[in-house]
Amino acid sequence: MSIRRFFPEISASMGTGLQYNQDKFAYNVRAKKAFSISSNGMLGFNFKCRCDVDKDFNQRKVEGVVEFVWSLLNFQKDQDVRIKAGYDFHQNLPYLQIRENNWTMNADSRGKWNVRFDL
Repeated sequence: MSIRRFFPEISASMGTGLQYNQDKFAYNVRAKKAFSISSNGMLGFNFKCRCDVDKDFNQRKVEGVVEFVWSLLNFQKDQDVRIKAGYDFHQNLPYLQIRENNWTMNADSRGKWNVRFDL
């Protein structure tokens, strides 16, 4: 179960949740903040973080990423493209994502990659 809230006036979102898995409860908190660096909003930076803790707040897992985002609306007729270049601080891993409407290609510096199609 999770609750998410978007704050459009500051381009940010925040969420909190409760997870139950094999007699264990866990809590999580996540946040995202977007900064536009162009007047049309097509270039920007995203900052994302997430913290998972057990019910006694003893076992913690903290993740964070920073992304440079370039959105190309109407790249071709009815085709939008978004390019993200990011860095995952938890895994010390740079990555790249190219998304075109329903197709997404992900790749990272360890040589892992995948392609997804969303129906």
